[in-house]
Amino acid sequence: MLQTKSSWNIVIPHINQANCFNGLLVVLLLFDLNFSKERDTHVDPVKRLSLGKLVTKTDGTVPIAPHNNPTSRPLRLPNTTYPLHYYLYISSHIHHEVFEYSGNVTIDIATRESTNEIVLHAKNLSDFVIKIRDLGTQDIMDDLTYSYDAYASFLIIHPVQNYQAFEAGHEYQLEILFKGLLHEDTFGIYWMAYSDEKNNTVYVTATQFEPTSARLAFPCYDEPSYKANFTISLTHSNCYTAISNMMVRQIEPYIDANDAPGQNDVSMVTTTFQTTPAISTYLVAFVISNFEYISEEYRGIKQRVYTSPPIADKGRKALKNAVRTVSMFEDYFGIKYPLAKLDHIALKKNYGLAMENWGLITYKEDSLVEQESVGLHKQLKDMLTQNHEIAHQWFGNLVSPQWWTYAWLNEGFATYFSYVVTDLIYPEYKTMDFFLTDIAERAYSYNYMTVRPMTYYVEKESEIVSVFDIISYQRAACVIKMFHHAFNQKTFVRGISKYLSKYQYAVANETDLFNEVQAAVAQDLTFSHLEWSHHSVGNIMYSWTHSEWIPIVSIVRDYEKNTITIRQRSKDQNTSEHWWIPLNFASASQPEFERTRADYFMPPIPEVTLNANELGIELRNNDWLIVNKQQTGFYHVHYNDANLWLIAKQLHDDHTVIHPLNRAAIFQDMGPLIENNEIQSVDVIFELLQYLQYEDNLIPWNQVADTIEFLGKNLFGTSSHKLFNHFVRQLIRPLFRRLFETPLHENLTNTDLMARQKVLEMACLVDLRECLDYTHNLARESIFRNVKFSNDMSYYAMDETILCLGVKYLSDEEFNEILNILSKAERETPWYDDLIYSLRCTQSPSHLQQYLNLLLCENSTKSIMNDSDSMMYLLYLFKSNRAARPVMWNFFENHYRVLCQSQMFIENFNRIAEYMTKYQRSMFLDLHSKIANELEKVGRQSSLIANDSPHVGKKVKLSETFLEKFNDQIYEWLKRHHQSTFAASLGARSSAAQIGRLFRVAGKFLRKMQERKLRL
Repeated sequence: MLQTKSSWNIVIPHINQANCFNGLLVVLLLFDLNFSKERDTHVDPVKRLSLGKLVTKTDGTVPIAPHNNPTSRPLRLPNTTYPLHYYLYISSHIHHEVFEYSGNVTIDIATRESTNEIVLHAKNLSDFVIKIRDLGTQDIMDDLTYSYDAYASFLIIHPVQNYQAFEAGHEYQLEILFKGLLHEDTFGIYWMAYSDEKNNTVYVTATQFEPTSARLAFPCYDEPSYKANFTISLTHSNCYTAISNMMVRQIEPYIDANDAPGQNDVSMVTTTFQTTPAISTYLVAFVISNFEYISEEYRGIKQRVYTSPPIADKGRKALKNAVRTVSMFEDYFGIKYPLAKLDHIALKKNYGLAMENWGLITYKEDSLVEQESVGLHKQLKDMLTQNHEIAHQWFGNLVSPQWWTYAWLNEGFATYFSYVVTDLIYPEYKTMDFFLTDIAERAYSYNYMTVRPMTYYVEKESEIVSVFDIISYQRAACVIKMFHHAFNQKTFVRGISKYLSKYQYAVANETDLFNEVQAAVAQDLTFSHLEWSHHSVGNIMYSWTHSEWIPIVSIVRDYEKNTITIRQRSKDQNTSEHWWIPLNFASASQPEFERTRADYFMPPIPEVTLNANELGIELRNNDWLIVNKQQTGFYHVHYNDANLWLIAKQLHDDHTVIHPLNRAAIFQDMGPLIENNEIQSVDVIFELLQYLQYEDNLIPWNQVADTIEFLGKNLFGTSSHKLFNHFVRQLIRPLFRRLFETPLHENLTNTDLMARQKVLEMACLVDLRECLDYTHNLARESIFRNVKFSNDMSYYAMDETILCLGVKYLSDEEFNEILNILSKAERETPWYDDLIYSLRCTQSPSHLQQYLNLLLCENSTKSIMNDSDSMMYLLYLFKSNRAARPVMWNFFENHYRVLCQSQMFIENFNRIAEYMTKYQRSMFLDLHSKIANELEKVGRQSSLIANDSPHVGKKVKLSETFLEKFNDQIYEWLKRHHQSTFAASLGARSSAAQIGRLFRVAGKFLRKMQERKLRL
């Protein structure tokens, strides 16, 4: 499942007990379908879930829950009984705008151990009528009742008098009639509407059961390990079509046994589907609609794309991609897609981008059907969304997780292999390069996610929902990628194929996966001489799935002894986690970057020192050394300065010798060092940056953008800032002109498109005239002439980015004209929001003053005082625009009495206080005192941050330390390399003078290191 939301809304538990009839069981003899005599013969009984695949959770009997009261019982189902087969019947009259349905679920149940209860999930369902038949004797058990545990959403069926009613080894048939509501949100069975070509309202019913919403639709064992076969029947209007996980078995007129002869509703039909293989409840799905489809059959698999009739022909591209992708997955893993069909349906309303239901994938409409005037970025993202869900047909559907602890077994594999397979089918898109920016960059960042291990136990519904996060998707994908390369790609895939084959139609956990990978690695002769390959794969992989953070690997070389000391620590220095880390190496004498399997696994210890020969590395004293080829490993690498100088020399001499992904990795790994003030030498950092004047590959530029932005913002207002801007302008001007001022002669990849936006932002950040003119012209056309930004291959950037950069330096006439447009514009529109948000980027003090008046001042005719949006813009302005801060502070001084009337202002002032530097301390204390006095008049002073709070200045402490340590050094380096020297070097890249200068600086540094060692 691909999500667009960071959290889920859990439906409040409720169940209607109106039909409990004083606790006595109602037996409905009129509806005796006698399913026990009509077992489905289309499903191979061998493929039913075996006992050995289930998790044992509790032993013996479980106390009966008090009626409708929370209990202390576990939130997991007791493992005393389990389902074999569901016969699910749903009757819907959605075509008559009836938003409730009736249902009947009959479950064949096996008993693992004798118990006094059968426990299922049910939530927001009502009007239960229940009966149980002993399938051995065919007797109906008439001494049963039920109770409900609202906290756990448990429907508990038990005898009126407590005894072991259900005997070990016996099978029972449980039949439950019930009613439910069609939900307006996208949980359980839900409804949506659209307008057809005649403007008639047409209703659609669909399902979303992952992870815990099947219980909202029908009583069931709603945990992934309780796999069973499903035979589904749906009654609906004959003007509609029903689709489900399997192909249709039959469609017949609906006959209601309660109707008098000749009074049946002839407008209703019942569609019955073929029986599914063993499947988890969260993967059951159906849709009732008037949709049309296009189809294609290949290798015996029929694939259909369903859409509403007006857009029936817009799914052809998705259909073609689906056919190619399914066959590629079959070939890649050697495991056939097991069903006869795979449907893809475009819905107006769907939770997340898509859901991988087995045989019936549901999508948000704009993620499946072709859209007009969309760029390559959206096209590739939609393709990856579809391929992610197709990957789930193997990872999650064929083999399901034993419990949500292992959600990453679903999402991590589907994420990673959707990129791998897309890259194989469409090599021109360079999708694995896009993986680095779209997936890996997010996985490396811990700024906006809860830190937890990949394997993480959860129980509550809210906890289960929370594991569908960046860790299960992006981080897990990066770890899987690492081992795909470390263990040899073919060997790893062989292990995965064995895992899929062994556990098909069943459930598995991480140990099951690791055992199959271990078996494959042990057979790989490449690793046969290495001790770890015979028994340590599980421990290696556990060290990653059970750790919370990311490792940082430090490489320190002893040039006399030709040894390498490798150190590891967690990114969080307060933890003591260690990993088995797969390392591989490239050097100046051995610049081989294509072989990415592990040369050495560093054990989970803080430090190890090895001779280069022991690692199989050809390494001379003056050779550079690169670790983690092509960024296949999921860790940061830090080098000592001597090695960085040698790398810098190579980059200036001929940067193409080093793989572009490793050129990018140098900056990605160096970024946190710079931001945390852990760099050893400013000189080597700027020498590395300086090579970028030669770099025309966009991947390194994409990674260096954050470092350049960080340096620019931290140097703002210092003596170094103008020199720094000049330095970066010289680096980026040739690239900017190539990208934005000359016609493109080749198609750009998605990675290129994203990098172009960053190049645009960097160029305008340092006031490159060409960039300012380019964005200013685009912004003028958009604002004053309503010309939309282009989406073709020659241009890519978000609208708000262009607007922000384009209004950075406006004339007074232009700015006033924009204010006039805003005064007349409709406020509740995205265009209005984008425009007013973009004005935060202006650098003019007078324009900033006008902007603040617009947002906050009581005298403004267009003031949006007390509007939470205006206060949100206030914080954005302060955080993003350094030039605005003195203007804003002066504005606060003049208007604090009015501003204090808004609680939102105080909340934002408290957050702004975190950005106060020590040089602004007295100014802050003065305004803080005035605000405190004003708030005291109305008894609200407690809401104001304390003037001595540790949060005051918290956000700028690292920046202040950075400037104290490095500003003078940066100024001296920039001064030495100012315009004349730098310009001369542009024309003599390979000259002896250029290379000789680098050698002299690096040599001087190395000699100092050697002298220091001798003194020690």
